[in-house]
Amino acid sequence: MWIALGVVVALLVGFPVSISLVNDGAARGIETRLLRLPLPDGTERIDSMAQAGKLVGNGNGMQYIAALLIRSDHGAARLQGFYDAQKGVADLSITVTPAEDLAALRNATGFLSDPGESGTFVVQAWGEGPGGIFEAFDIRGH
Repeated sequence: MWIALGVVVALLVGFPVSISLVNDGAARGIETRLLRLPLPDGTERIDSMAQAGKLVGNGNGMQYIAALLIRSDHGAARLQGFYDAQKGVADLSITVTPAEDLAALRNATGFLSDPGESGTFVVQAWGEGPGGIFEAFDIRGH
């Protein structure tokens, strides 16, 4: 009886935890791809992060974002052109925004939650997750 109870508890706790872990892993995968890209000359990486959840818009649904906080001598338009020209990221939606102009994302953490200082930029990469059950049953997407 104790074994059966332990299995039931493990399933009830393990299922939602595993859903969150898979979705977090998808966001970290986007971050890894972003970190593999070279930095433009005159640019330094300050920080990076990844997050899965409902970050913009209304309704239900999971979103997956990775971001770099960089300091650069270049402007946002030139940095955007650099990232647009990178190979192997066509499936990602990458935008470069001056950190001081960044609109905080709902439920965002880290440097995505507040505007940053002058001369820094946020490189955001939005990507896809595993889909199906992982997106439907993650409470953070509702």
